[in-house]
Amino acid sequence: MDTQAGPLLEDLQAIRARAEALIDRVPDDAAFQRQPEGGGWSVGQCFEHLNHMNRVYFGAIRRALDGAPHAGAPVTTPIRSTWFGRWFIAQMGPGARKARAPKAALPVSRAGRDEVAGEFVRGLDEIEAVLHGAVAIDLNGPSFASPFFRLSRVRAGTGFRVLLTHMHRHLAQAEQVLRWHTS
Repeated sequence: MDTQAGPLLEDLQAIRARAEALIDRVPDDAAFQRQPEGGGWSVGQCFEHLNHMNRVYFGAIRRALDGAPHAGAPVTTPIRSTWFGRWFIAQMGPGARKARAPKAALPVSRAGRDEVAGEFVRGLDEIEAVLHGAVAIDLNGPSFASPFFRLSRVRAGTGFRVLLTHMHRHLAQAEQVLRWHTS
């Protein structure tokens, strides 16, 4: 897409396809919640963590977009992130150093595959709808206080990049757990 939101929407579709393929490979609730030998999160815990983080972080982005000025046409300028924003995005990606999740975002439930996966897909639907509605908003403008680094402000476009990169990180983790299950 030629809009500012276009690359974000394309990445979101890739995440959706990756998540659906991953969930289809998990045969049942027991496999969904089985943790690797030696510790680590199960596939289900990866998705539960993403559901929590998506609610919190996306909620902050959505509030930043509420009332943001709409341009007369779709915005096509690229998303610009600050040095800190680019660094933070890199820290969220697959292969980045392992970091501790915020205590409030640690997965604790043992909900079933369909329930957890359904919540994840509904979250993706909501993010997609907001992005479609934001094509005429310059995502470099609205900002929000980071839910995790209260002293920093994050531009909405950078926030979307953080959110999507974080999803890729934990989908890669869940895929690794599935490989462990089948080896």
